[in-house]
Amino acid sequence: MKLFKKDKKKETITQANLEESREVILAKGKKFKYPFQYAKHRVVINTVLISIVVLVAFTVVGWAELYKVQSTSEVAFRFTKVLGLPVAKVDGNSVRYSDYLMLYRSSLQSIEYQQGALDDSEDSERQRLHYKRQALSLAEDYAYALAKLDEAGIEITDEEIDEVIEIHRSIGGERRSDEAFKGIVRNNFNLSLKEYRRLVLLSLAKKKYSSEFDKTAKEKSQVIYERLVAGGGDMKAAVEGYTEDGSASYESVEGMVEVSNLDGGRAARAMELANVGDFSAPFVSRNGDGYYIVKLTAKNENSLSYESIWVRFVDFDETMAKIREEGKVTEYIKLASETEGDEGEAVETAEPASAE
Repeated sequence: MKLFKKDKKKETITQANLEESREVILAKGKKFKYPFQYAKHRVVINTVLISIVVLVAFTVVGWAELYKVQSTSEVAFRFTKVLGLPVAKVDGNSVRYSDYLMLYRSSLQSIEYQQGALDDSEDSERQRLHYKRQALSLAEDYAYALAKLDEAGIEITDEEIDEVIEIHRSIGGERRSDEAFKGIVRNNFNLSLKEYRRLVLLSLAKKKYSSEFDKTAKEKSQVIYERLVAGGGDMKAAVEGYTEDGSASYESVEGMVEVSNLDGGRAARAMELANVGDFSAPFVSRNGDGYYIVKLTAKNENSLSYESIWVRFVDFDETMAKIREEGKVTEYIKLASETEGDEGEAVETAEPASAE
């Protein structure tokens, strides 16, 4: 007798049994889901806590390096640039820590490039302190000048900065290429071209403040010019009576100098005069330290000699001295004391090609 295997009845797949199967599978997976969510939650919390601890530690270390140790390193310079930290406050206006470091580092680099690196001797430390004090005082001056120009709605344009830089890169009658000029700026000031533009902007701020607001120097230069016109070009007679208080001075160039002479723009302006004996109207010096009047005394194709009158700007320095006396300057770093007379002394912006 043959035995036949009976086929199992095939189950029909319906929407109902699909839903039932889905619920069963999800129910079995819950035991894996919730422990994973709990672990993920803990990871997020731990990550946030670690980030906070690292941030606090980084802030404390950074604060100590800048405001206690007073680091002047490249890292400190970049750090202050990115965060925009203050180093002082002048009459309610913040002074950028990065501006102070830029002025100090560029001054020190210029000196070391020409004279050799400073060592760890006591004399070298005094020199570093001297340049720190100068840089901080000058950064305060610049911050105040920028704030007052901003209040008056006066801008320093990119064109003005470009004009100064073009003069710098063409010193000696030779216009440097971008790469050559970049190297000069790096060697002389340890700055990038973008940072050098900031340095030029700061120096222009004080110059523009004085040319806009120093009415005393402007009026005095005009009186001297009118005397010069009336006296037939006698430079010594025109400045007589103003040299005693040091607000004006007379100078005569000995021999012939190049048009590119580093004299605040006097040689260049004198070369523009048509004839020997001609004199200019008052103009603001490139150094931003006052008004000049020049008289051409000799001239050939590339060189000349001249007489000049210098009327000093006084309003800005007097204003800053008063602000300091009234205690309106708050410094967030404490520099050791130095010899009398260093504080507030201006650091003149060096020409980038002069140290070649």
